Amino acid sequence: MDAFRVAAVDTTAAGDTYNGVLACCMAEGQGLVEAAREASAAAAISVTRMGAQTAAPTRMEVKEFLVNRE
Repeated sequence: MDAFRVAAVDTTAAGDTYNGVLACCMAEGQGLVEAAREASAAAAISVTRMGAQTAAPTRMEVKEFLVNRE
């Protein structure tokens, strides 16, 4: 799976966002590939925003991002 291409403005907390979403998805029973795709989308969104905690996307934003990439 390739990473999503976005125009990054601040990479602060991208890894934290990825790891948090991956862990959450796995805890909810998603498979690794599906969880990694969702985590990658969340991290991609987060780097398009300034800051750390304020850059983390909502679950709805991640879902919309993925729908728009299909």
